[in-house]
Amino acid sequence: MKTLHNTRNCNYRKFLHKKLKHGKISGKFYKFLCRNFPYRLTARSVSDMVNRVLNGVMSEDKAIQSLQKDDNELRRQKEMYQSNIECMKKISKTTTPYTKPLKNK
Repeated sequence: MKTLHNTRNCNYRKFLHKKLKHGKISGKFYKFLCRNFPYRLTARSVSDMVNRVLNGVMSEDKAIQSLQKDDNELRRQKEMYQSNIECMKKISKTTTPYTKPLKNK
């Protein structure tokens, strides 16, 4: 799924990106979080798993497996993604870019 959020406009993604660059989490875990939770990384289950991984209580593989079992949040994220795509298509059909009229001499 694509996302509207990135490291510039989402503080939690900035936080995760810093942890990635400092070697606290792996790129696999970071990609999993950003791809599967594009709209709400701050969901309670996600932030709880990130804290457990950062504290060394849980491994990243176990955290990924437990987050994949959370069907409700994953389904909600996919629905939000689909509704976002539909809205963008409706908006792009109804609006047209402004073009300047040609000057006749």
